[in-house]
Amino acid sequence: MKICVIGMGYIGFPTACLLASAGHHVVGVDVNVSVLDTLRNGQLHIVNEAGLADLYDSVFINGHLVVSDRPSEADAFILAVPTPFLHDPVAAENRQGESAAQGYRADLRYVENATRSIAPFLRPGNLVILESTVPPGTTENVVVRALQEEGVDVSSLLFAHAPERVLPGNLLHELVHNDRIVGGLTQEAGEAAASLYKSFVQGHISITDARTAELVKLMENTYRDVNIALANEFAKVCEYLHIDVWEAMSLANRHPRVNFLRPGPGVGGHCIPIDPYFVIEVAPAVTDLIQAARRVNRGMPHHVLQLLLRLAGGEPLRRVAILGASYKANVGDERESPSLEIAQLLREAGMTVAIHDPYVPPYNTSLETVLEGADAILLLTDHEAYQAIDPHFVRTLVARALLLDTRGLFNPSEWESAGFVVLRLGDGRKSALLESRIIQ
Repeated sequence: MKICVIGMGYIGFPTACLLASAGHHVVGVDVNVSVLDTLRNGQLHIVNEAGLADLYDSVFINGHLVVSDRPSEADAFILAVPTPFLHDPVAAENRQGESAAQGYRADLRYVENATRSIAPFLRPGNLVILESTVPPGTTENVVVRALQEEGVDVSSLLFAHAPERVLPGNLLHELVHNDRIVGGLTQEAGEAAASLYKSFVQGHISITDARTAELVKLMENTYRDVNIALANEFAKVCEYLHIDVWEAMSLANRHPRVNFLRPGPGVGGHCIPIDPYFVIEVAPAVTDLIQAARRVNRGMPHHVLQLLLRLAGGEPLRRVAILGASYKANVGDERESPSLEIAQLLREAGMTVAIHDPYVPPYNTSLETVLEGADAILLLTDHEAYQAIDPHFVRTLVARALLLDTRGLFNPSEWESAGFVVLRLGDGRKSALLESRIIQ
């Protein structure tokens, strides 16, 4: 089977590799010349993904995957392009009954442009699959409509939506082993899409309609966003009540039907902080909880800044060392990372910021250089590598021994034994001591 995959990003590229390894002949299309040049040289533009380099080597050498800047005729077309969001809070406030949270909407220009790009190459019986995460109704109202506007007879085509469920750093394993949903505009389209994915997916493939499949992906990420917001709000509650949130959540999670997620400095990545807005966009009047969760999580970077100022006790902070630029542990993905937003807030407050991250260039430089002369250390990403840091050695580098841990990664007693004043997000006991300036 000949397949054309539009978009060689985090999802499109590994999907193209897996399809090629399953014996299909795949053309991977992208508009980024740098990405195409890298791939044509047999190299990768996506790093820190187990097995991806070896997989690409095999399909690159045998010719089952080639890349191009334009589509070509195929039996199936997969659209895997970005769907960022646009923000217009003023317009939202001007519409009666709406909040600023409703001023976010999906930017579907990439989807529409990708759809129009395949129009000249479509033939009767072709399968068109949208993988991009989108608001419900996009497959029918954007993809089909765009092709109709291009003069394509859509009655002879099969349309489906097939959202992915992956974790950065483990893309290949999850694409192969996770259960999958495909939603067709018709039953025939759903079955055709399921048959295609069965060529490499070992998980269960469920068939539904396209609109349901579109919403299911949004439900999954919104569920996580809401639960993270609950954890973050309890962190603030514990600070207010002088309770340690880490102890409280550990005890609460001993209940057999309770499983709190961990609080943190915010929510990042290309999915969890964005997808809830796609639900809000199509159903603003009935998404109060989802909107509230977004407000909580979007407010965490500002809360972290206030905690840092509290830790400083009124003394100026000239230089702050940030540990972690990526939005989650042990991956090199800084998309929508709260770390970078917090760094900007610190700069706006007049502080000099030095950032270290072992996975994210250009921040994967010397840790000692980043720490040297710092008035405070701010842990924002819980990379496993940071657990090996020796606080006694760090004490010899910094100007002031202040540590704010927003992930609960470090053992406070170990750092306190090295002379550090330690504050963890949600540690209301220590917050109370800091407020009274009685540091234990």
